[in-house]
Parts: sequence; structure tokens; C-alpha cells
Amino acid sequence: MKAALLATVLLVTPGVLAAQDVYAITNATVVPVTGPQIPKGTVVIQNGKIAAVGANVAVPAGATVIDGTGLFVYPGLINSGTQLGLTEIGSVPGGEDTQELGDFNPADNTLTAVNPHSELIPVTRVSGVTTVITAAGGGLISGSAALIDLSGWTPDEMGIRPRAGMVMTYPRLAGGGFGFGGGGGGNQTPEQQREARDRQTRALRNYLSDARAYAEQKEHPKTNRALEALGPVMRGEMPAIFDVVTVEQIRGVLALADSLKIKVILRGAAGAWRLADSLAARKIPVIVGPTTQSPPGEDPYDAIYANPGVLARAGVKIAFQTDDAANVRNLPYNAALAIAYGLDADAALKAITIWPAEIWGVADRYGSIEVGKVANLVVTTGDPLDVRSVSKHVFIRGRPVPMADRHTRLYEQFNARPRPTSGAAGSRSPS
Repeated sequence: MKAALLATVLLVTPGVLAAQDVYAITNATVVPVTGPQIPKGTVVIQNGKIAAVGANVAVPAGATVIDGTGLFVYPGLINSGTQLGLTEIGSVPGGEDTQELGDFNPADNTLTAVNPHSELIPVTRVSGVTTVITAAGGGLISGSAALIDLSGWTPDEMGIRPRAGMVMTYPRLAGGGFGFGGGGGGNQTPEQQREARDRQTRALRNYLSDARAYAEQKEHPKTNRALEALGPVMRGEMPAIFDVVTVEQIRGVLALADSLKIKVILRGAAGAWRLADSLAARKIPVIVGPTTQSPPGEDPYDAIYANPGVLARAGVKIAFQTDDAANVRNLPYNAALAIAYGLDADAALKAITIWPAEIWGVADRYGSIEVGKVANLVVTTGDPLDVRSVSKHVFIRGRPVPMADRHTRLYEQFNARPRPTSGAAGSRSPS
């Protein structure tokens, strides 16, 4: 009876309240992340929260029970840099909202553009990723990034922190990604490229200085929506998320942070390993990855892969990103690759669970399995960083989500396709 009820609940569309909202995962190895593993542990979920966790936890009467024998329970994984929900089919312009036009767009709010019904969301969830930062790019200031759960009918239902940080790009030379981190310098000479970079750097500094002056002014004869949107950054209420690659860019961001007294988070930051001790001393978080890309030509072959480990050993708080929308599901394998190049395995797990929760200011609700936290959980056959592990159940906000997606539907469809009969048109006999 309970198994039938669970099967029914698993088919409930995300965002719809399930008829039964009390669950107990029993006999599983529970991995809280912030504490030791609990063999043969039980996790009780009630009203969207973790109501109890431990080795000797009573199962509430009427709870839907999931037998976790041989399985593991982990907190839902958090991807700290994606474009999930902003893109669907690249060749169809109407389905793309990943790039802002113009240099300065601080008033733009990514959450308003998220498509909750993207086919990429269920594909991502079945890999254990339950929470992401999503943001558009383009220009020097792209607007605010949103921290969202991957369940809900509307963007507002998905939102955890609708304005988790202000996305900015520190200019760089064209040779490695001109201006906004991509492209080339065309037919520009090196001198012209340097002039363009310096011009953009001055424009960014001047704009942020104007925002500082605007935030400090008590009364305004006329509201400036763009500068108003930067107020939380200038008051230290919202971090500035700087997309950077090189040491030169990182040093430029640190100088900005000092002069404007703002909180910064570095993202990408392939060259951060060269400044690891300084970043640790200044307590500046770094969002690393994707680790599956090639390192810049001037760096050692293993720079990108080893970068997370160097930073973590120095004491820098790190989190992982996959950057685009299609590869969000591969978050755990980006972290696993870094383990092969020196990142401690426990640190790798924390860098996709509790550390990003701390970086984004939601560690009181997310990132570990503790009583009172939001029940974002993954029940899996093994370590989620191991590509051989399979997610059996995923809970978001205490509700089981369907374990079916476009990939599983296509697999089942073509696995069940009719076999051609002997001599059918178009068939070929073996020669």
C-alpha cells in the first residue's frame, strides 16, 4: 500500500502539494556533510523540512517509508554558476535569454527570465542537483543572479534568494577573451586591445563610483533605477560576483573591493591558485570551474584541474560551477575531477553542498542534513561524485520529484522500438 502511494506521489508535478507530506527514509547510510556518517540511519521529512535524523529515530505514524537499505542519503547538490532556465534551443532566438545588451544592466533580474518548465531542469535533478545559481551574462554589469530550487510552477516559487549577487565582469585583453570574457580582438593591434581594456576598466570604475555616491546621497531629485539597483552592493548587503580568469583581473577586482568597500566573490578565476594565500587571508570565496575545460595556453596543463585543491588547502572557501545550462547535471563530476588533482574528497563534497550554502548566505536552511533545514535530499546508490552512482529518489523542499526526464523517456521509447522483420523494406542481410 505504501509503495503504491509513493509511486503515485512521485508522479506529482513539481510545485503541487503532495497528498502525503511526511516521509521516512530508513536503513540508509546518512551523510550529513557537517557531521559523521550515520550507518543504518533514518531521515524524517515533514512539512518540507528535515524533522529528525539519526540512528534511533522513530518513524511517524502514517509516514511514507522508503527503505534505504544499501543506499546513501546526501543533501541536495548546489551548482554555483549556471544559465539554467534561460536557454532551451540555441537556434531559436526566442528561447535564449543568456546575454544582456549594453555595458551596464544592474537593474536586470535574472529570476524574471527563468523558464520553470525547461527540459533541462528534470535532466539536472535526477543527477542530484537540486539548487543552482542562474544568471545571464554580457556587458560589464549583467544584473543580479538568482539562487533557485529546481522545483516550482513559477520563477517566484523557485526563488530562494532572487537577488543573490550582482554579476560583473572585469575587463581583460582580447587574446584570452576580450572585454567580457569571450571572443577575440578581431583585427585590433595589441596596443588597441590594451586601450580598449583600459577604457572599459575606467568605465566600470567610474560607474561603480557613481553608484557609491548615489547610495551615500540621502535624497534624490530623480530616481536612477540602475544606480538604485547597485545600492545593496554598496551597502554590503549583496556581493558582487566578478567573472575573472587571470591574475591581473583578480588584482583589479581586489583593488576595486578595497576602494569601494564592497563584498566580492570571484567566479571562474582559473588563475586564482597564484594568489591563494592572499585570497584566504582576505576571506574571499572563489567559484571554481568548469574543471572540464582546457587551461589557458600560458598555464600548466593541470592548472584548472588543480586550482580547486590549491585554493582549498590554502583556506579559501570554494564552490563549483558548470557555467552553462546543458552541463549543470555534471556538477559532481567537475568536483570529482578536482579530487584527482589534489582536492580532498571531503572538501569536494562540501564545495557542492555546505560551502556554497555559506557563500550564498543560506547555510541556516541548506547544504547539510540537519533538523530544521529544508529537505533537499538525494537518495543514491553510492557517492554522488562517482559516475557509477545512480539517484533513486530526489526530494526538493520535502517533496519527491519525478525521476523521469527527456533522457529516460527517449531511452525507454527507443529501447522498446519494434524490431525489423526479416526481409522488411530497407533491411539488409549480412554479407
